[in-house]
Amino acid sequence: MKPMKLANFLEVQHLPVREKLEVVDELWLSITPELDSLNISEEEKEVLDERWAAFLKSPDSALTIEQFQEKMKALRG
Repeated sequence: MKPMKLANFLEVQHLPVREKLEVVDELWLSITPELDSLNISEEEKEVLDERWAAFLKSPDSALTIEQFQEKMKALRG
């Protein structure tokens, strides 16, 4: 299956931000019932376990939502 790109959905590209968020919400709600059936690979489990262990070891290293948003703004320029 070919990865889907926003560039292939011109109608969505031209929506105002609020309407794009509504589309995202619709998509999320449509997949929510299927989330439990997703298979996580052993490699993915290991990565998650490592990240959780790192957090437990140093919880102060985690970002607050505000810090995360600031970092994202900075990355976007």
